[in-house]
Amino acid sequence: MTDQPDPAEPASRDLPFTVDLRRIHLAVGWIAFGLPLSLIAVSQLPTVCFHDSISHFYFSPVGGDILVGALSFIGLLLVGLYSFDAVGCAGARRWTWKDILAIRVAGVAALLVAFVPTAGTGCARAEAESARAFLNGAGAGGSSFDFWAVLQGRTVVTGFPLDTVHYGAAGVMFLILAYVVLRVFTRVNSEAAERDGNRKGLRNACYRVLGRVILGVVAVLGIKMAVGAVAPDFLGFWNRLNLTFVLEAAGLFAFGLAWMIKGRVLSVFEDAAARAQPRAA
Repeated sequence: MTDQPDPAEPASRDLPFTVDLRRIHLAVGWIAFGLPLSLIAVSQLPTVCFHDSISHFYFSPVGGDILVGALSFIGLLLVGLYSFDAVGCAGARRWTWKDILAIRVAGVAALLVAFVPTAGTGCARAEAESARAFLNGAGAGGSSFDFWAVLQGRTVVTGFPLDTVHYGAAGVMFLILAYVVLRVFTRVNSEAAERDGNRKGLRNACYRVLGRVILGVVAVLGIKMAVGAVAPDFLGFWNRLNLTFVLEAAGLFAFGLAWMIKGRVLSVFEDAAARAQPRAA
């Protein structure tokens, strides 16, 4: 009689199934790619405004739920399902614990973007706006609500700029995603990628283009914020064209496509050696 567990028995933390890293990539990619398209579709409803940015859809009656739900889904997947145990496994053979940590930080940043809103509403139609959490004076373009003051029992808000947290988190998220696309996905992470008939060159070419698109979006939005701080008229022109929405959508499309390619969304991206191997369901 022994107290040692049967080695054939799964450990208490083990699941009775395996988590396919490719399917995680695909799930993240599809949600990221579909978010801007969903918000464009929602904006066609008579009670929903086409907001200046994707972030401002937080204040729309339907778009806000889609935005928060999608970013929460992405954030939770990045934080919860990219495990340090994946390092060295097929598809992540040359990943390091630092890469996993960076992905998890990006997930936390995505959650901050979802739940800490930007300021104002991003829409001139005040009657179409929805009162949501963490906001004061949405229709009047007021600043984000200082919920820290409320938690401390104060009756006067401190004026802490939550939109600064929002944009900072968005910048961190996109910069980490660009790093992952350009520096992590481009490594040789499987044996199939080293054999004849591999499509690693094609995938890496796509990753480099998409990663640079993400970096370009961050750079242009940073310049916009700097110029807008000294030239309010420029911001008015920019917002009339919804250019922030366009750039944020481009960043999300690039992010989503990169993750879908990593998940082999199309067979053209699959290595010949990997196609010959049966995969678990």
